[in-house]
Amino acid sequence: MLWTGSLFSYAGQWIQQASIGWVVYEITGSGALLGAVLGVRAIPMLLLAPFAGVAADRYDRRALMQAGQIMAAAVAAAFGAALALEIVSTWMLFAFTLLMGTTYVLDRPARFTTAFELVPRELGVKAMALNTVGFSLTRVLGPALAGYLIAWVGAAGNFFIQGLLYAASAAMVLRVSIPRRTVARSRSAWSEMLEGLRYVAHDPAMRALVALGALPFFLMVPIWGTLYPIYAKDIFEAGPQGLGILLTAVGAGGTLGGMIANALGRAERQGWIQGASVLAMCAALAGVAASDSFAAAVAFSVVAGAGEMVLAASNMAMLQMSAPEDMRGRVSSLMQVYPALISLGAVVAGPLAELAGVRAATFGVAGVAAASTVLLFAVSPQLRGLKLSRFH
Repeated sequence: MLWTGSLFSYAGQWIQQASIGWVVYEITGSGALLGAVLGVRAIPMLLLAPFAGVAADRYDRRALMQAGQIMAAAVAAAFGAALALEIVSTWMLFAFTLLMGTTYVLDRPARFTTAFELVPRELGVKAMALNTVGFSLTRVLGPALAGYLIAWVGAAGNFFIQGLLYAASAAMVLRVSIPRRTVARSRSAWSEMLEGLRYVAHDPAMRALVALGALPFFLMVPIWGTLYPIYAKDIFEAGPQGLGILLTAVGAGGTLGGMIANALGRAERQGWIQGASVLAMCAALAGVAASDSFAAAVAFSVVAGAGEMVLAASNMAMLQMSAPEDMRGRVSSLMQVYPALISLGAVVAGPLAELAGVRAATFGVAGVAAASTVLLFAVSPQLRGLKLSRFH
């Protein structure tokens, strides 16, 4: 039930992310405003994620998930109504993106932690893998569906449908039987947030897992949004359709990666699996940079997407397993910061492509990511020795 509700939520998220770009550019005609509106989504991820983690540890997770999804449904419906009435102004675009980002941050730590707690400990990696399969499937289908919805029912109708998806997700949560927890609230939320940050900063295994999980989001994932348009337009001369195919290949690879992670869910050496996944991403992106044909770049993009999701499933599960039971929400909230790193990475990847060319920039970023991964394993015995059986 939780996974089905997550499918509704993820579908709404990916349809929204594809649709809002179209709406912003249609209303403003400004590429700079388009980037600014989409960029403010990172603000709640960076500022509110630690507090959302504290909430997931202190309060009823079902209530948090429902609140996040009901709020998302209301915001999407209100924005759809504003579009239908043709009263949308620039400030509304920023407000919509900020509010939707806030709903995701409120929902995701509670959702990820609940998914982990609903299965036996030894199936934790498989549960996270199933979650990534759903996420990747909707990442493939959502953007394509968004375009058809705009054509069929208009932009306003598109956002009304998003609202229905979020409402369906909230309804599914009602059917989930969540284990009861005894929560002590002797301290303030602020002190608990600081406690969680200190724990991650001082625990060697947690530090290494967070560093390895964040690395691709800062160095490699930005390549898809920042450099793939250049590959599609200038290198392969495939146009916007080619860009869509490349990004769909990444999403399809992510679905495959979720299945691979599920197959490896009982594998003992999860640390090495994560390291191999990052190196596979590095090799695949280097393959894209070296490709002479568009078809080869598409194939390498599938591999890159698969590596990303194998890493995500294992990293998420190991972070949850490594954390004390009363701190899992706060640890899960850190994963909301990962996507915010994509914007920072784009600031590096874009100018680097201008200076050195898109192929050299991709080779350089992939090389730095590979070297960083090797160095991280060299200095972290906790990462090298991370075993699934330790948590049974």
